[in-house]
Amino acid sequence: MTERIVVVGAALLSDGRLLAARRSAPPELAGRWELPGGKVEPGETPEAALVRELREELGVDAEPVERVPGEWPLKPGYVLRVWTAQLRSGRPEPLQDHDELRWLTPDEIWDVDWLDQDVPAVRAVLAGWATGSVPRAAGRRP
Repeated sequence: MTERIVVVGAALLSDGRLLAARRSAPPELAGRWELPGGKVEPGETPEAALVRELREELGVDAEPVERVPGEWPLKPGYVLRVWTAQLRSGRPEPLQDHDELRWLTPDEIWDVDWLDQDVPAVRAVLAGWATGSVPRAAGRRP
């Protein structure tokens, strides 16, 4: 069995909102939204990869808090794992692979066109939102 490459995603939470990032590349993903993150490099822990990716993509220092239960298939050989994270310093800016960021309240989560592979991960984030401020109905796609 071939080993899968882990892609980490950040459910970056602040003031009861979730950060969504709009892809600018590659062309087939441009214009759709995702949880920011990227591939775990050889010898790197997923948590360290998450910190590095958020620094590279958004220019922030963030701290992984808790892994969201589950993992979701991406393209063949790749799997997405998501962690909740909180900002330690900096203000997120779309520096790499993104052209826009939006902080979404639970009621706004489905106002953006999420990448298909991120939809189940976003649902899982909503289902387990630690603050308890997310209404159960917010996890359902209209």
